[in-house]
Amino acid sequence: MALRILDFWAGFMCDYQNFNKVNKDIVKHIRFGIPPSIRGMVWQLLAGSKNEASVSDYIHLLKQTSPYDKMIQRDLARTFPGHTYFKDTDGQGQEGLYNVVRAYSLHDDKVGYCQGLAFIVGPMLLNMPDEDAFCLLIQLMEKYGLRGHFTPEMEGLQLRLYQFDALMQEHFPHIARHLKQQGINSTMYASQWFMTLFAYKFPLNLVFRIYDVIFTEGISSIFKFGLALLKRNQTTILGLDFEQLLNFLKDGLFEDYKTDDRRFVSDACELVIPAKKLSQLAKEYKQQLKKEQADANTMEEFQRLNLTLKKDLEDLETKTNETKREKEDVDIQLRETINELRSLQDEHTSLATLVSSLKDAINTLPRKIEAAATHHDEFEKLCNENAELTSKNSNLEDQLQKAEATLIDIKMQYAESENEREELHKRLFELKKIMSF
Repeated sequence: MALRILDFWAGFMCDYQNFNKVNKDIVKHIRFGIPPSIRGMVWQLLAGSKNEASVSDYIHLLKQTSPYDKMIQRDLARTFPGHTYFKDTDGQGQEGLYNVVRAYSLHDDKVGYCQGLAFIVGPMLLNMPDEDAFCLLIQLMEKYGLRGHFTPEMEGLQLRLYQFDALMQEHFPHIARHLKQQGINSTMYASQWFMTLFAYKFPLNLVFRIYDVIFTEGISSIFKFGLALLKRNQTTILGLDFEQLLNFLKDGLFEDYKTDDRRFVSDACELVIPAKKLSQLAKEYKQQLKKEQADANTMEEFQRLNLTLKKDLEDLETKTNETKREKEDVDIQLRETINELRSLQDEHTSLATLVSSLKDAINTLPRKIEAAATHHDEFEKLCNENAELTSKNSNLEDQLQKAEATLIDIKMQYAESENEREELHKRLFELKKIMSF
């Protein structure tokens, strides 16, 4: 048995391209376990990452300065702090992490640097030199589709979380129901798994085996490992409440597999997840995104319309208040004018009485003049008084006509303000009716 395994890996390493075409047991052997001494080389062969151009690019990038230098250096000490190879600040492990992650931040400026990248690189550096780890990282990000986990919108990560939720609902509905009841969604724990390929908290012997399967069978293998962990721990999961459950999902799931990585891979690979199923879920997710975007656009449009209507309503209320104040001013002016008119009417009545008296006096004046012809001075005085009274009467009649004209103008202004107020009232009512919808 041991000899057959040795022969298999010898043939694999000597002529992988031709060996891969004729040998159907590669997946089986890799699931059983890659010998640690050749694991790094096997990963590179499986990923097709051996590339002189990429190595030259890496050397060139190391000479440049990354805008993420401080962020990368700050996070180095947090990456595998308990591992001997990475714990020393000036050690070879942290230097390798820094070089590979910094070079990649320059290689792919749209991704740049994101927390979690160093956890992806760490297992590689434990199995190969830093230049080979850089080439393998490029393949993992681009060929295997891990890049979408680290783009600004993290669209790839969001898709895989959606797929994982659907798969969990299909395979373990009782676990999905319990997590939902406890208010726990996959972003709270599985996003950490998928962004670091389980390396953030899991023992490295398990992480190496996860990498083995991913480089052989594709990035979708992470779903199998996630579901296998839930299945293995379902009794514990169903017995925990929110806080203990969340901590267990992050830190305790791997305990049963800690010393049995072969069982871990076996349990994961027993789960069958058809590529067609993942493709269907991807389509559903895209449709959901489109619907959510359309709903968001509709809501945004309604919000803009609501703001416009609200502003129109505020403007109309302001104008209505101004019109109301103007009406109040007109009402005050009207009352003052009516009072003035009444006063003028009273004065007109008095003047009319006076005019009547004067006319009577004028009518009797000739007889008085004839009766007192000798009183010439008195006659002249009466003539002057008559002229003054006639002039005064004429002036009063002019004032009366002006007052009557003023009253007519005020009544017309009042009628116009009433019409305008009624029109504004109708518009306010219509706007309020629209807002109620």
